[in-house]
Amino acid sequence: MKDRTWIELSRTAIRENLKNFRALLSSKTLLTAVIKSNAYGHGLLEIAELAKEGGADLFGVNSLEEAKLLRGKYPDFKILIMGEIPGLAERTSEVSDPNFWIIVSRTEEVRILSNCKPSPKIHLKVDTGMARLGYSGSDLERTLSEIKSKGLRLDGIATHFASTEDVLEQKYSKEQMKSFSEAISLAEKFGFKDLLKHSCASASTMLFPEAHYDLVRVGISLYGLWPSLQTRLSLHLSGKKDFNLSPVLSWKSRIVHIKTVPEDSFVGYGSTYQTSAPTRIAVVPVGYYEGLDRKLSNNGMMLVQGKRAKILGRICMNMTMLDITHIQNAKIGDVVTVIGKDGEEEISADDYANWTYTINYEVTTRISESVPKKII
Repeated sequence: MKDRTWIELSRTAIRENLKNFRALLSSKTLLTAVIKSNAYGHGLLEIAELAKEGGADLFGVNSLEEAKLLRGKYPDFKILIMGEIPGLAERTSEVSDPNFWIIVSRTEEVRILSNCKPSPKIHLKVDTGMARLGYSGSDLERTLSEIKSKGLRLDGIATHFASTEDVLEQKYSKEQMKSFSEAISLAEKFGFKDLLKHSCASASTMLFPEAHYDLVRVGISLYGLWPSLQTRLSLHLSGKKDFNLSPVLSWKSRIVHIKTVPEDSFVGYGSTYQTSAPTRIAVVPVGYYEGLDRKLSNNGMMLVQGKRAKILGRICMNMTMLDITHIQNAKIGDVVTVIGKDGEEEISADDYANWTYTINYEVTTRISESVPKKII
C-alpha cells in the first residue's frame, strides 16, 4: 500500500457489534445503523456496506444529501433522515421516496411530505428534554391538533435522550421516558394510533429495554466505541457483564523520514519542545488536515513496532514528529498506528479523547474524508 495514511475497517468487528445489539432486542424491534457524518469518520459507503451485511434494518443519516448518496447504491433500502431538511418545499422531488423515513418537527413539514408522490414515511419529533428539535407541552398538542385538522398523516413518533451516557443515576432519562409515553398517548388521543415509536440511541438501547419500542438507533457503539465510561459501568451494574464491543477502525500511516537531533534542539512550529538528550525523530505524514487534534501536540502518542512513541512539538497541517529514540530498529516505511492495536499495545479513540479533553465521537468524526478506507 502506497497511501500516506489509511483507515482499516474490520468486517468482523461490525458484524459482532450488530449481533450483540440484536441480542438485546425483541425480534420485532428494528435496528437502525446510524451512519451520519461520514459514519462518524469511518466512511459512509464503506460502513453502509458492512452494516447491511451485518443485518441492519435501516440506515440512519442526518441529511438528505447523505440519503441521496446512499440511495445511489442502495435503491430500496430504508433510510431514516434525522436532521432538518432546509428548503424542503423546493426539494419535494428529492424526498418523494417511500423508503425515506423522515423525522420532522412542524406541521408545515408534515403537509409538504404528505403531498409528495410517492410520500415518504413521516415521523414526528417530540422534545422530551433535549431542547433541540421537536416540541413539547402545549406546542406539541397544538402541532398534533393542526396535523389532525388538516387531514394529514403520521407514520411514526420519536424522541432523543439528553444525558443517558453522562450519568450513573438515570432520573432525567426516566423523566424523558415518562414524557414520551405521555406524548404517545396524546397522539393517540388525536387519532394517531399504531405509530412506529422510537427513542433509543446506543446508551439507552443498552440500558433501557423498556424504551426499545419499535426501533432503536445505534450510532457510536456500532463502531465498537462505548458512549461513555458511565454507560459501561451502568451496564455492568445491571448484570450485563458479558456485553462487549469491538472497535471497527484502525488508523495507520508510515514513517517517511528519520533524523537524529542533538541535545537542546527545538522541535516543530513555535519551538514548543526542546530535547534534553540526543533524540531520534520520525516524521509521520498525518496532521490536523487529516484529523489529528492539535491538542495532541507534545501530549499524544502513536505506535511504532508495537511500542508507544510520544508526539514531539506541535502537530503540523500534514505532518507529526515522534520520538523513536527507544525504538532502535525503526526505519523509513515502517507502519505507524495512529489509532488501533500493534502487538500487545493499543491506542484507542478513548485515549485520544482523554488526552484532548473531548469525546470519542469527535476523535473519529473529525478524521478527514480524504483518508482512504480499506475493509479487512
